[in-house]
Parts: sequence; structure tokens; C-alpha cells
Amino acid sequence: MRASPTFTEGHQRMKRHRGRQALCLLSIGLALIGCYLTFLGISLYRDYERIPRELVIGNRDESLKALKERGLPFAFFVMGDTQLSGIAKRMLRAAAEKEKPSFAIIVGDFVKEPDLWRHRFFLREMAVELSPSFPVLLVPGNHDIDYGSKIRDLSRRVTPEVYEGLYGRRSLDFVLNDCLFILCGVDLKQPDEYLRYLRETLSLKGGGRKAIFVFVHYPPRGLSSFINGPLPKEEVFYSLLETYRVTACFFGDYHGYWRGQRKGVTLIVSGGGGRFKGYQPEWGKFHHILKVTVEKDQLSEEIMVFPDRVALKDSIEEMVFVKLLPIVEHRGWVLYGLFGLFLSWSGASVIIWIRGLRKRGRKW
Repeated sequence: MRASPTFTEGHQRMKRHRGRQALCLLSIGLALIGCYLTFLGISLYRDYERIPRELVIGNRDESLKALKERGLPFAFFVMGDTQLSGIAKRMLRAAAEKEKPSFAIIVGDFVKEPDLWRHRFFLREMAVELSPSFPVLLVPGNHDIDYGSKIRDLSRRVTPEVYEGLYGRRSLDFVLNDCLFILCGVDLKQPDEYLRYLRETLSLKGGGRKAIFVFVHYPPRGLSSFINGPLPKEEVFYSLLETYRVTACFFGDYHGYWRGQRKGVTLIVSGGGGRFKGYQPEWGKFHHILKVTVEKDQLSEEIMVFPDRVALKDSIEEMVFVKLLPIVEHRGWVLYGLFGLFLSWSGASVIIWIRGLRKRGRKW
């Protein structure tokens, strides 16, 4: 006659069973996470492969051709230091739905670091998530171009040459509705270049204009105690603004908003595009896009403010794109294989878990 299990033996058996079931649930969870990440990777990979070359993002000729002369009034957006944040994407989408600007300008630091795959993710976000009906012009910032050796992987380093291959010229000027717009890319190691470009453009094209707008990533020193700059040779820069009667100059770099004037020139820092720094003061610390409207007899500014939000989904998408896609570049089939593997793993784990439940039901 078979002896009945003691209470202690039964208790230990139950603990082992529960441990196995917990491991099964953990296995199911990990497999489902793997399924989600690889499926997301497949979707992002498809988007990356389909980014249109004629996208009007950046300073290529296609962007300039998309500018339309419709007379006055007309408006444009200014935002800065977006750094691929989810809030920046939502801000630009909401602002574009509310208003119809002729174009938008991001005054630098539109990615977190000068990494090629960060830039590719930025292009993917603009092409797929936003697809703006107006050109988005770019002023390069210190996070956008690697002038030194920030990125150790040479294949991913965005040098000035790589940047221009992605977006076109670092410095750009154009005339729209008799207003001159000048975008200046600044290389801190060669500061005379941006001053030479600014001087030549103002002298050749600035005479008799209705308004002149200048866009630079780095603000000059001395605007405020909490705005560090450092725009090189700022006194020469100021002299050019005053000599050629520039209407307004827009900057980024400081993650907030500031406005002032110097000898008739309006100076605006608009770097509240999405990422704040913990150590910065509260002054001007809000997410915003600046809408500038040029009318017949006046210039008006509207600050479009947006609430802060946690963007977990956007962070996960960026992580998968930047970390996973470089590994499988030109080998998209790897993602499909991994998805099938994780799907099989999750299915097998579910079957084992269900069998364990049935076995427990028969024994207890």
C-alpha cells in the first residue's frame, strides 16, 4: 500500500510547483517584450528604408523651392534644442494643425549627439510621424555636428561633411516677401567663417529689405547671468547687426525663453523645444514654439506654450532605432527571424504554464 505524502512533503512540492510557474510567467513576459521590441524594430526599419529623398527637411535646394511667395502677412515658426524629444514632436504637430506657417526653423540641437543613427531617427520622425507641409530649415548646434571626437565610432560620427550630406548647407540665406533670412552655422574652432558669411550676405542682400532675420545656435555672452553663450567674437557680431539694421536675431542653446533688445535689434532665445536641464533656473523654463508674423506695418510674436509630458513610447522607439537597427542594417530578415524566435518562445512558455496549472489541479 502506497504511503500518503506528509504535510511537509506536500508543502515543499507545492513550493517547487509555484516556483516553476513563476519562472514560466517570467519567461512569457520576457518573450513578449522581445516580440514587442523586434516588431517595433521591423516597423522602424521599414520606415527608415522608405524615407523620401525629396523630404523638405534641412537646407537643400528642395526646401528653398518649396517656399511660396504669397505676400503679406506671412508667419514662420522658431524652436530650438528639441533633441529628438517626444514633446517637441507633439508641439510641432499641434502648432502646424493650428497655424499655417510658410516654414519653420530649428535653431540647433535637434538631436542628442552627433551620431549618424540619431540623425537618421530624426529624419524618420520628421518624414513619418510629422510629414510637415512646409519646409523645416535647420541651424546646426553643438549636439548636431562633431567638430572633435565626441563619437568614437568613426562610421557613426557626423562630421561637417556628413551633416551637409544629410541636410545641405550649414549656412543658408534666402529672401521671402522682401524679407532676408540668414541661418549661420558656427564652428567654434573657426569663428571667422560665420562672421565672413554674415557680413557678405548682409552687404550684398540686406539693402532696402522690409526686415532682416538672423538665426544662430549660440547666444552671445551677457544677455543674462544664466545664459552662458558662448558665441565667439560677439562684439563683431553685434556690430554687424547694428550696422545693417537687422530686425531680429534668434538663438538656441539655452533651454528656455529670453527676449531683449540692443540698439534697436531684437534678440530672442528660443530653446524650449523639449528638454530642460535640472540646474537651469525657472526663468523662461517652459516648452514653447515661437510664431513670428510679418505684416505690412508691424512684426508680431506669439509664444505657443505646451505642457510637459512623459514620452515613454518615443524613448523606446529611439532606443530601438539607435541601438538595434545599426546591427541589422541591410539585413532586415534578422528582425523577422528574431520576431519568430520570440513568438515561438512565448508560445512554448504559455503551453508549459497551462500544463502546470492542469497538473496542479489533478494533484491538489
